[in-house]
Amino acid sequence: MEVIGRITVGVLAVAAVVAVLIGVQSVPDVQRYLKMRRM
Repeated sequence: MEVIGRITVGVLAVAAVVAVLIGVQSVPDVQRYLKMRRM
């Protein structure tokens, strides 16, 4: 069970890092979209 727990933690950590990277890359797109909406 301990090995499964470590693997799960590792997968969650990788998923969190990927989510943050995607979020950072999508921020400029969101700002551009909001500017278009205001016009």
